[in-house]
Parts: sequence; C-alpha cells; structure tokens
Amino acid sequence: MYDRLIKIHRVTKVVKGGRIFSYTSTSISGNKNGKIGYGRGKSREIIESIKKSYIKSNNNSFLIKTFNKKIPKKIFAKHCSTKIILIPAHKNIGIISNKYVKQVMFICGIESLYSKIHGSTNTINVIICSIKALSYLNL
Repeated sequence: MYDRLIKIHRVTKVVKGGRIFSYTSTSISGNKNGKIGYGRGKSREIIESIKKSYIKSNNNSFLIKTFNKKIPKKIFAKHCSTKIILIPAHKNIGIISNKYVKQVMFICGIESLYSKIHGSTNTINVIICSIKALSYLNL
C-alpha cells in the first residue's frame, strides 16, 4: 500500500485562557492497481493526526475497475459545490488535471486522462469528488 499525505490544516479554538491549536490531516492510500481510499485525522499533535488519517484511508479503501490503466468512459461527479468531469485519453498523453486529481489517479494506478473541475476547487472537496467519480465505475 502506498500512502500519500495531501494536506495538513491547523485549526484554532479561542477560549478564555487563550488559543488551543489542533491539526487535521488528509491522506489517500492505494496500491497503484485499482485500489484507493481516503481518510482524515484530527488531533492536537501533527504526527497523531497523520497516523489517524493513514489508518482511516487504509480502512476505507475499495477496488476500482480499470482497463489497461485507463478509465473506460466519461465520468461526472458532484460533491458539495465541486463538479468534476473525467475523460479517457490515449495512453501516451498522461494525466492532464489539477495536482490533487493527479495524486489520486497516481495512487489509483490510472496513467492517462483529462479532467475538468467546475465550481469550488477546495482541496478536500476535489479529492472526495474525484474518488466518488472513480467509484461510479463499479456500478
């Protein structure tokens, strides 16, 4: 399994005595052969939040049907205000997309596609939306 840390975000809670800092981390995991998972971890320490996100991404993983390391058809998905379109491409073209979609496809094992994002380009929403789009291949 390959794990990749996507984002670490510091969250501040203001209380009477001052500020309390905590961290949330987002990660994806996969085997570069059609398996992918997504997880988020929250903790007051960075390392603990990263460990939690890796564990959750490994537990939430599922298989995707790919054909010759490509997607077989055009896919559309929506999460919150993020809309993504994944379009199959020729093998020599590679992945032409946002850097977060590129990381998801790399971990999943897909080597060539085009993508277009409409609406919000929030990191976490883009990752969830692209994984949701890939899950539609199993239907």
